[in-house]
Amino acid sequence: MTSRLRPLITSVFTGRRLQNIKRGLHEIKRRVSGRSHQVVYFHQIDDPYSHLLVQALARVQSSYDIDLQLRIVPPPADDAAPERTAREDYSRRDAAAIAPFYDLQFDDPGNQPTAEICQLAERALVATGNKVSAAAEIGAALWAGDSQTLSKLPLVSDTLAAEQQETGRREREALGHYLGGTLYYAGEWYWGVDRLPYLEERLIQAGLQRSGHRQVVQFQSRPAFMSKPAQRRLSMEFYPSIRSPYSYISMPETLDLPDHYPVDLIVRPVLPMVMRDLPVPAVKGRYIMRDTKREADRIGVPFGHIFDPVGDPVRRCYSLFAMADEAGKGGELLLAFCKMAWSEGIDVGSDQGIKSVVERAGLDWSAASEVLDNTDWEGPMEENRLQMMASGLWGVPSYRLLDDKGREVFSCWGRDRIWLLAHEIQKALV
Repeated sequence: MTSRLRPLITSVFTGRRLQNIKRGLHEIKRRVSGRSHQVVYFHQIDDPYSHLLVQALARVQSSYDIDLQLRIVPPPADDAAPERTAREDYSRRDAAAIAPFYDLQFDDPGNQPTAEICQLAERALVATGNKVSAAAEIGAALWAGDSQTLSKLPLVSDTLAAEQQETGRREREALGHYLGGTLYYAGEWYWGVDRLPYLEERLIQAGLQRSGHRQVVQFQSRPAFMSKPAQRRLSMEFYPSIRSPYSYISMPETLDLPDHYPVDLIVRPVLPMVMRDLPVPAVKGRYIMRDTKREADRIGVPFGHIFDPVGDPVRRCYSLFAMADEAGKGGELLLAFCKMAWSEGIDVGSDQGIKSVVERAGLDWSAASEVLDNTDWEGPMEENRLQMMASGLWGVPSYRLLDDKGREVFSCWGRDRIWLLAHEIQKALV
C-alpha cells in the first residue's frame, strides 16, 4: 500500500460515514429478522473491570428495552495482553480507585482469585437464570474469597462450565474482540464502564430508553481548577509512545495540565511495543483505531488520516527529543509529530516530514539536523520503560505523580484516567 493511499484508506475505515452505513445495515437486518435489540455482554469472571461493569448493567437492563445476554469468556490470549501479572495487579487497584465515582463496589484483595474459586464461580453463574443480576452477587463472593457461599449455590458440572466458556470465547472472537468486560451491540464494541456511555447514547438515540429512567453512567470529568494557590508543587511524569494513538489523543490535555494545576510536567517517552518485538494482534489493532477515533471525536482531537510512523519515523523523532526537551519543547515535538502522523497522514519519517515536525514544534531545523539520527536516545528511552514498569504500569500513556521529595504518590495508565489524576493532584495538595 503506497504512502498516499494508506492515509485515505484509514480515514475511510475510521470515518463517521462508514460507521453510519454499518449501523443502518445492522438495523435493516434486525428488522427483517424480527429480532429485538440484543446487547451481548462478555463477562470474565476474574476481571475487576467485568465486576464493575456487570453491576452497572443490572441498572442498564431495567432502564432500556433491550435483550441483554451474558456470555462467560476466558482471559485474553498472551499476545493481546502482555505483562499479564502487571496488568492484573493494576486492574485491581484501578477498579478500586474508580468504583466510588460510579457508585459501584470493588475492594482490591491484593491478589487474583484462585483457579479453584474462579471455577466454582463460573459453575454457579452458568447455573443461574438471570445471569446479569447473578453475576454481580457471585462476583462479590468471588472477590471476597467466599468459596463457602459459592458452594451453596446451584452448580453445573465443570465440563458444562468449560463448554460455556469456550462457546463465549468463540463468539467473542467471531464478532471481533479479545477482552472481557466488553459489550457488543449492532456491530460496535464497548469496553468497561468507561465506554458504557457510548452504548447508552446509541440506545437513547434508538428510542429504547424506558420512561422515567435516566442514563446510568456518564463520562467522568476533571474536578474544577484549584480555587486557592497551592503551597507546594508536584511533579507529573508522562510516559507516551508516539506510535500509540491513545498517547497522541492524550497529549493536548496532558500538556495543558500545568496551566491549571501546580504540577511540573516531565515527559518520558518509551519505545513502541511493536519495536520491542511485542506485535499487536490485528483484532486488537482494529479495535484500538476505532476506539481512538470515537474518543478523539468526543474530546475534539483530530484523528483518522493516518501515516503509521512505526520504525524509522519514531527513531528519527526520538533522536531529537533530548535537544527539544532541553529547549523546553519536548512535549511540543512529540505532539507535532503525532498530529502530523495520526491526523494529517504526513510521512513524518521523510526528510521533509521530520523538518516540518521540528519547525511546527518551534525548534530550529539547522540545529536539529546536526543531531538527527543519533542513537543516544536509546538508553534513556529504555530507562523510562523500566521506571514505568517498576511502578506497576505496562502500557502507554502512563502517568506518575511525585511529591516535592520525589516520592510517588499516585500512578495510572491511560487517557481515560486523566480525570482521576486531576483528583489525585488535588488530594495530594490538601
